[in-house]
Amino acid sequence: MQNSEVDIRPIFPPELERDIFERAARTCPDTGVVLALVSRRVHLWIEPIIYETVTLSNDIIRARFCRTIDNRPRSFFVEHVKSLCIPGDIDPMVAGRILSTCQGVVNLAYWIEVGPPFFSKIASLRPKRLSINIRGLFGEGPPDFAHPFFRNVSHLELVDWPWMGDSTGLALLPHLTHLGVDLNHYDSSIINRLRHILQSCGSLLVLLCLVPSDDAMMEASDALAILNDDRLVILSDSDVLENWEASLFDGSDACQWDFAEDIVYQRKRESSLADGAFSIKTPMQSCAPANPTADSRQVLFESQVTP
Repeated sequence: MQNSEVDIRPIFPPELERDIFERAARTCPDTGVVLALVSRRVHLWIEPIIYETVTLSNDIIRARFCRTIDNRPRSFFVEHVKSLCIPGDIDPMVAGRILSTCQGVVNLAYWIEVGPPFFSKIASLRPKRLSINIRGLFGEGPPDFAHPFFRNVSHLELVDWPWMGDSTGLALLPHLTHLGVDLNHYDSSIINRLRHILQSCGSLLVLLCLVPSDDAMMEASDALAILNDDRLVILSDSDVLENWEASLFDGSDACQWDFAEDIVYQRKRESSLADGAFSIKTPMQSCAPANPTADSRQVLFESQVTP
């Protein structure tokens, strides 16, 4: 039998073929590495997408990423790495090296609790979304929210917010619309500080209080009800890595920011209907699940939108 060769010449126009592969890689990030092996030209299209979001979740990934840093020019990481997650268990020296290399990041999670403050290594960044441990990044001194580093921040999560005694500086962030704070207690001091944030941050659309479990979520809802502000939303944050990655993509079913926005909108809508005002402004974009009854957060959703 005569051997036959498979014709692997492209059948679509190059620009359409590239669009198909890039859409596939972004829609299903786990397939990116496989898609990059299809051909040399596809590898050139997909590789930058693979590096857009870097989550250093374990030692194997960290070691591989550091080897890549050794073998690539710094400009590659500045151009392509846009979202970077540095968990709390990473070696601070490794974290410092990675931060110094990835100077094009616009979405940053930095959760190291102790170690040398690394703010100087990223001060030139202008991120839009931040999830940070304040002491790990700035040391024991208070952060300077007037620094240009914070100028473009719209979504900010403060992992160790209860430690930060003074929250007045948050009002200096001109584009802050979404603020998340991690809570594990709800005394009068915490309530007063949350009230001050709601009163002083004029551009704030959502104040998201993240608690460690569903039981804590209900406890916090009771304790913070006194604040009586539609923008205050309480959710559990049990899988921090998954929640952080989902928060990068507006419209994702797992996006906590969008889910919180939907709760706020529904509250405002209920209030408007109760007041007889049936003309409602365009709602904020929401990513509430298509089948909410299948979502474990539906009970909370219903309890928080009830007037």
